[in-house]
Amino acid sequence: MKNFALLAILLLLLAGCAQEETPEAVEVIDGGQIEVIEYYGVGCPHCARTSELLEGMQEEYGLSFIKKEVYSHADNRAEMFEVYQEFGQDPSSGGVPTMLVEGKALIIGELTEEQWRALFEACLEGECPGGVFTKKTIDDGYSPSVSGIEEKDQFQALTIWGLVAAAVVDSLNPCTLAVMVMLLGLILISGGRKRMLISGFVFISVIFLAYILLGVGILQVIDNPGITNIFYGAATVGLLLLALMEFNGYFNYKAGFFSVEMPMWLRPYTKRVIEGATSLPGVAIAAMFCSIFLIPCSSGPYLAILAIISKAVTLQAMSYLVLYNVIFVLPMIIITVAIYFGYTTVEKVGEAKEKYIRQIHLISGIVLFLLFIYMAAAFLGYV
Repeated sequence: MKNFALLAILLLLLAGCAQEETPEAVEVIDGGQIEVIEYYGVGCPHCARTSELLEGMQEEYGLSFIKKEVYSHADNRAEMFEVYQEFGQDPSSGGVPTMLVEGKALIIGELTEEQWRALFEACLEGECPGGVFTKKTIDDGYSPSVSGIEEKDQFQALTIWGLVAAAVVDSLNPCTLAVMVMLLGLILISGGRKRMLISGFVFISVIFLAYILLGVGILQVIDNPGITNIFYGAATVGLLLLALMEFNGYFNYKAGFFSVEMPMWLRPYTKRVIEGATSLPGVAIAAMFCSIFLIPCSSGPYLAILAIISKAVTLQAMSYLVLYNVIFVLPMIIITVAIYFGYTTVEKVGEAKEKYIRQIHLISGIVLFLLFIYMAAAFLGYV
């Protein structure tokens, strides 16, 4: 374990040497009476034109700027999304530049010089308008003047490859496959291939929906910067422990929790629930119970990905949850279809799982350890 810790520290130091420069998160330019918070993205042409225009009026109207870059800084992006929600706007329909004038007027996109002057003159007279303004709401001669919100920070960069890797590890978890094989074997004996196919897809569908709802629920609970940071840190440490447990499962395999498998004390309850699945509603109920029983052995990678998604402050959270869970249930779908068409049998799948279980633990450990290194480096700002 000491060697693993030393390797983690070494890789973190190497990541620090390769750190890329990112634009400054917040820039404050003090000018006087009217406060303008500017949310922008590096490389956004609308942002550059707006910034140049407003800086040319700074002295005339006494403008103070607080500039916040959102493409590469998730915290600024999260703040901008909160501002949108405060004004009753959907963040996915907006973009950059987004300006907040005196905390009252939310400007989305470019305005003309005349429109900006009219707004600032009203503010100087103590009548700064409140509400949401775009070029369209002020001028009938509207043309699009906003750039889409890009997500280029280190947590966003981690999301896709980390998600796929974690989902593959989760999908090949021995206890997940064991529960699936046990159910299919029981139904195949009692009801034949067709009933097994239908029951298999009911089981998979319920597991899929349960994990989607679990993910949505957790993201709602941790939708706070302070809680998000704690959750991310805990998930990062948890990944290291899971990786070490997976390595233990390869070098000193013994069925149970410490090999990232279903705890032994839970297995009789799982078997009892599955044996009671004698109808399609029974299969659905069994799947719901199994989704709970599988949490101790298959939730680790999923929680890590939820932590990454929460830190990335992405508008694509639901798409990521769906993608993860599609990958998660994919082996179950393949096994169900393969057994139905006679390409394999329940017995052969069970034998293959037992034969390669140590190799599965080793591969899972390597993937989880690499994901831990990247998550830790991203959290510490080294990537």
